[in-house]
Amino acid sequence: MKTYRIAHYGTGDTGAQALREVIARTDLELVAHLVHTPEKAGRDSGELVGVKPVGLNAITDFDEFLACDADCVTYFATDFGREDSLVIDEMAAILASGKNIVTSTMPVLSYPPLVPREITDRLEDGCKAGKTSFFCSGIAPGYTTDAFIIACGSVSHAIKSITLSERVFMATYQDPMVFTFMGFGQAPDQPAMVDSVGIGGWLGPFTAVAETLGATFDDVRTRREVAVADADYECLAGPIPEGTVATVRFIHEALVAGTPRVTMSIVYSMIDKIVDDWAPFVDGTPDANVRTSQVVIDGTPKVDVVLKLSGSHQPGVDATAGRVVNAIPNTCEAAPGLYSCLDMPVWGRADFAN
Repeated sequence: MKTYRIAHYGTGDTGAQALREVIARTDLELVAHLVHTPEKAGRDSGELVGVKPVGLNAITDFDEFLACDADCVTYFATDFGREDSLVIDEMAAILASGKNIVTSTMPVLSYPPLVPREITDRLEDGCKAGKTSFFCSGIAPGYTTDAFIIACGSVSHAIKSITLSERVFMATYQDPMVFTFMGFGQAPDQPAMVDSVGIGGWLGPFTAVAETLGATFDDVRTRREVAVADADYECLAGPIPEGTVATVRFIHEALVAGTPRVTMSIVYSMIDKIVDDWAPFVDGTPDANVRTSQVVIDGTPKVDVVLKLSGSHQPGVDATAGRVVNAIPNTCEAAPGLYSCLDMPVWGRADFAN
C-alpha cells in the first residue's frame, strides 16, 4: 500500500475534521501543518484537533510550509474575508512547488471549465511547473449538487426535470460571521450579506449536470427565502428573537425556454425546530444531527432518492472533509491539471479492523 505525505492547511470546523481523518488513515502521513492563528503555532497538530499527539507542531510560516516534502496539500484555509487573488496565489505556489492540492475552499473551483481564465491559467501554470493536480469538492456545492445528482440520473432517460432539496440544521455552528452573513436574527425584510453573492459557486454544479444530460441551460437564477422564529432562541452563534430570521432557503433554478428544469434548494435552520413548509419534509421532531438531501427526477423511470448523513453533530462537515481527503490518492496519481467530479473518481475508505 502506497503512503502519501500530507501537508495540511487550516483548522476550522471542516479543516479540523479533515486533519483528524488524515491522522487516522494508515495510507497518509502528516508531514506539515500550517495555521493562521498565532495561538495555535507550536502546538501539536493532534492535540489541536482533539486526538492523540502526533509529534508534529503547527507552524505559521507559509514559506516554511511550502518548502516541506509532501505529495499533497489538504487545503482548508478559508476564503471567507480574504481576497480571491491571495487564495489563488497560495494555491498556485503550492502546485508549482510539486504538491498536489485537494480542497473545499472556493467552491467555484469545483468545475474549472467555468472559472475565469485569469484564475485557471494561474493554477494550470502551477500544475505544469510542479507536475501536479488540483481537485476541489465539498458537500454543497459539491457531492450532493453534482456527483449525487449525476449518479441518480444515470438510471433514467427522457428526463424532464431534476429537483434537489436539502435541509441542514445549524444549531451546533458557532461562527458569528456565518450567522451574520446569512442574515439569521435579522428582520425578514432586511437584506443579508449573502444576497450580494448571487449564484456564486452553484453555477459549476449546474453546468456539470447539464454536460451529463447533453443539455444547455438558457439561464440560472437564484433567490433567498426566509422563515421566522416562533419564539426567542439563544443559539451558539447568536440570538434569534421571535419574528426574526431563523431559517433560510436558497433556491437555484436552471431554465430552458423559461421553464425550470433543474432546481437545487438548500434549507439552513439555525434552530432545532421546523418553522417552514419546505422540502425535504421532516415528520415529527427533527433530529438536528441529520442532514437530509432528496433528489427527485421526472424521467423514465422516475427517481426519488433520499440521502441522510448522520453520526455526529455536524455530518455535513464530516462529509465535506471526507470527500476531500478521500480524493487524495487519485488526485496524486492523476496527470497534471485541474479536475472536476466528471473526471476525478472519489472512493470511500474501509476500516474493517475496528
